[in-house]
Amino acid sequence: MDYPTVLATIEKACVEAQHPTTREQAEKVLIDFKQSANIVPVCQYLLANSNTPSVQFHAASGITGAIVREYSLYQKQDIQHLQAYLIQYNLQHAKLVQWVAKQIYQAIAVISKRGWLEASEEGQDVVYNHIIQLLSMGDHEKKIGLSLAHALIDEFSSRGKASSVGLTWDFHYKTKLSFEERHLRLIFEVALKILHEQLQDLMSIPGQEVSGAQKPLLSLSIMLVETILQWDFASGQPVLAGTFTDDEDDYNRTIVYPASWRSVLVNADVLSMFFTLFPLVQDDNIMTHRVRQCLIQLCGLHGAIFANDQVTIHHISGVMNGLLTLINNVASCSSDECLQADYAENMVAITEMIRQLLSFHSIQTICAVPERFDFLNQVALLTIHCLNESAKLPEESESLMGAFDELLVTWVKLVQDSQAAVSDRSAPALVADATTLLQFFHSISYRIVEKYIDTRLELAKFNALVDEENDGFQDWETYGDQLISIAALARLDPHNTLLRLQGLLHDRIERLQTFLNTTHDGSHPDYVVFLYEHLHWLIVITGYTFADNSVGEAGVVPETLNELSKTQALAQDQLVNIFSNLMSLLDSVSLDSHSAQAISCSPQVALSLFWFLERWVKTYLFVNPSDYSSLSPNLLQSYGEPSRGGKGSSILEFLITKLRINFIMWNADPDVLVQIIGLLNAFGQRASVRDALLQSEHFPPLVSFFIDHLSVLPEVIHNPLIQSVTTIISYAPSEQLNGHYFGLIGGAIESRFVAVLHDKSFQERYQTQEVMTQIMNGLEMFNGLALALTDINTPAIFNFISRFLESFVDLVRIYRNFPEVQILVLNLFTDLTKNLEFATLSPDQVSYFHASVLKLLQTFSAANLGNKRASAWEEAEDEPYNDVSVVLDLLIHLLEVRGVDSMLAQTPNAVLPSTVVFSGINILIPMIKDNMLRIPRLCTLYIRLISRLVESYPERLVELPSDLLNNLMVSLKYGIDHDILEVSHLTFQAIIALALYACNASLRNPNEYLATLRPHLDEFLKLTFEQLLFKRLDMELVDVAGSCVLALVCASQDAYTRLIQELLGASETPLTPDLQQRLSGSFQHLSEAFPTQDIVGQRELTQRDVAMTTARREIFMRFLMGVRGVLRVK
Repeated sequence: MDYPTVLATIEKACVEAQHPTTREQAEKVLIDFKQSANIVPVCQYLLANSNTPSVQFHAASGITGAIVREYSLYQKQDIQHLQAYLIQYNLQHAKLVQWVAKQIYQAIAVISKRGWLEASEEGQDVVYNHIIQLLSMGDHEKKIGLSLAHALIDEFSSRGKASSVGLTWDFHYKTKLSFEERHLRLIFEVALKILHEQLQDLMSIPGQEVSGAQKPLLSLSIMLVETILQWDFASGQPVLAGTFTDDEDDYNRTIVYPASWRSVLVNADVLSMFFTLFPLVQDDNIMTHRVRQCLIQLCGLHGAIFANDQVTIHHISGVMNGLLTLINNVASCSSDECLQADYAENMVAITEMIRQLLSFHSIQTICAVPERFDFLNQVALLTIHCLNESAKLPEESESLMGAFDELLVTWVKLVQDSQAAVSDRSAPALVADATTLLQFFHSISYRIVEKYIDTRLELAKFNALVDEENDGFQDWETYGDQLISIAALARLDPHNTLLRLQGLLHDRIERLQTFLNTTHDGSHPDYVVFLYEHLHWLIVITGYTFADNSVGEAGVVPETLNELSKTQALAQDQLVNIFSNLMSLLDSVSLDSHSAQAISCSPQVALSLFWFLERWVKTYLFVNPSDYSSLSPNLLQSYGEPSRGGKGSSILEFLITKLRINFIMWNADPDVLVQIIGLLNAFGQRASVRDALLQSEHFPPLVSFFIDHLSVLPEVIHNPLIQSVTTIISYAPSEQLNGHYFGLIGGAIESRFVAVLHDKSFQERYQTQEVMTQIMNGLEMFNGLALALTDINTPAIFNFISRFLESFVDLVRIYRNFPEVQILVLNLFTDLTKNLEFATLSPDQVSYFHASVLKLLQTFSAANLGNKRASAWEEAEDEPYNDVSVVLDLLIHLLEVRGVDSMLAQTPNAVLPSTVVFSGINILIPMIKDNMLRIPRLCTLYIRLISRLVESYPERLVELPSDLLNNLMVSLKYGIDHDILEVSHLTFQAIIALALYACNASLRNPNEYLATLRPHLDEFLKLTFEQLLFKRLDMELVDVAGSCVLALVCASQDAYTRLIQELLGASETPLTPDLQQRLSGSFQHLSEAFPTQDIVGQRELTQRDVAMTTARREIFMRFLMGVRGVLRVK
């Protein structure tokens, strides 16, 4: 090889790679060169004779690749000489550009790692000794030593930065473990030493500007220390063999350090050094960030790193003292300093340090720290400071609120842990300490809650002047977690919290009422906008404080609120008075929609009030004393049932009246109307409230009002309104009243829907927007009935809806080119299938419904036959191929209906669900293309359908035409290695059912063992093993994949035997005789998990026979740990 010619060629290629017209060919030249055999000498020549950075880079890269490929061809001394040459090259070329130097460091690290396991301890020490020597020399040499050490750490780590060198996971794991045990701590110690020297230098000249360019040794030593502190120690959580960790894990995760690191980490001097360093590097964002990360790790130390409780307490004490200094520095910043970019980042980092410190230690340990109260008091001040600055700097409020959230989560955890400790009477001393701590939390909780309320009101003024984009979420959803935590603190001191809320609400409500009583022109001055924003937030905070979001029959009044109410006279009861204030507000803003005052009202306040009422009703209205050991008499008297002397009925009557007024007032605002329907749903969810509602003289007029005004209400609420009203009236006390209500609803829906369909001009006008809107509106109302179905009302609703099933199907034909109408019809049938209680219907009705579904699917198929789907348009939609997804959902629910086949067994010519499903499968499979399966929802539904199908009707599945069966099997193969965990899980479940069916079918008739299924099952066995042994594997799939292996092996032992040989030959690296024997032994051991021969072939197998028992899981995990590490390669 002519070295000068090669140099000229590479120089030319590097130049041409910069130009688009010649880039492709130039890159091919460079790749071909680096893949050539025996190129190390020529690469050294290139390094020695070229000053072009890109040539130097490719030369270093070429050396790396050559050593990885040809390592066995080199003598050990040649490797050591090459490493020494590369180190010396960097020493002699002080002006190397950074990315070239970095590539050379990587080459040295890769060479070191590649020969690590074969080297003696002396050989393993070669690069380490070079590093130590370099770090004992001058600044230039130290820079090289630190950079080389960093490259070595990256190469040996499992954090995704290691190079792909074509070696097994076993190799990577063993080299990492060996390096961790022999050199990692030693490098860390020397890096700390250099960092300390740099810190001393920094402190010797106060006020000097600090940057990475000016202080390279400081920057490099900080980077090295931070990288080591992020090391994923093998002593931490065990990982499945063969699992290569990528670099997507949480950067701020807390590492579990081994006990052997005590001397360097549980060290007051090290801790002090980082706390001292933190404020000194603030001029450099990168160094500041890295020091922050180091402190977060040191604050989160826990576990075996501490020798005993006293050491733990001493460390916590040191961290608290260091954090106190940081907190004081941050809290004393001026407003101008708070505007700087790194202020919010520092604040977030400090709050993370606090959370790390307090989250990993028990209340018992924290109570033993002398500085705990001083520290916690400062943390409380910092919490308030975050809120103060958020209010002063609304533009920065998001970041500062993030810091506040960190602290809030910490406070709530401390409170909950303290409350749990107080409840544990087995440790009297701890109970005393935890009680004292709770008293402290009680003293600071109101300060935090008060400041939070003030901050929200201040930010509300800012937000009122800014047009914020609506993201579709309300504030109680967006800030839900934050508000839950605030409520937890508020309930520690409910008296002061409620006093504050009561005073603010009273003031804002009184001012608003004064405005509404004096305005006559619909004006909306700025101060009223602020009032509305304030009222909105006060209502939301009150709602979270008063009640939790109960999902069941009824919520429970929070204990501290109930206890407070018991101590107060009814006239002074804060819970009762605040609710009365809010009802006074509701009364004031429930106005004639044509009045000038109504124009000045806020939809946001109306929305918030009805949200509050939905939450309040579930907990307080008709409160039941039997749910409490001792319920406040005030609450029982104010909100209880009349039979218990309560006034809950009068509140319900008031709410019904206001509900109707607001429905008129906000008839053009769907958000408010949907929230009002939410209150109606809350009435319907609680039996006591629902019964009182049905007996109210105001309820029949309300229902009539809804029905009479459907045509003028937004279409978006028709479905939920019909659903809500239907659910409530289903529980009417008499059959006559029930029939009356259903007649009203059914008549309203029918008159609108039939009038459109039977209009003489329908065929000419069906495509017009007006007619389509009426049709879609009618379908939405029918769907509301379908969603309200229960075992009580199924007969009545089905009798009504069944009269229109043929019309619904016909709409699919008529609107063949209008998928929005088709989807509504499909959704209606899906919800009917999902919610109908078929046991309450006659066999003829059930058969008729399934016949209608069959006709629907056939019509849908005919309507879409030959239609070309614009895939680019479809996939750009929010819900691409939505009609196909809905049909899949419909078929899944048909499969999940139980007992219908037996119900229809004696009915002549009955249409069975299975008939419908298989007809649907025949229709759908040709429609589903590969690009559709890339859509997560559609793919999940499709695989779920196939899984249910295989589990329910395997015998009919194999009777499908071969092309359809093949398509189904291809889909299952696609699902094995899918990004969506649920898809893979469902796929394995389906394969298990299919394999068990094949086993049992061959047992009944040996000649029947499904020639069509056997090749698919053999392929499934191969793909499952490939997934388990060669690919990334989620631990959540191990059990179901293991059961899949057992079922498939039972179906074909011969295929398994052949597959073992194939798999052993599929390794990407040559297997030594020892490894061959190890793998063979692992497969042999795996056979101990298989069902025994006295079962297989002797009786039919069930899911239980292949289920993952504890013993099987242990065998299976041992197999994976033994085999994956050898076969998986990086």
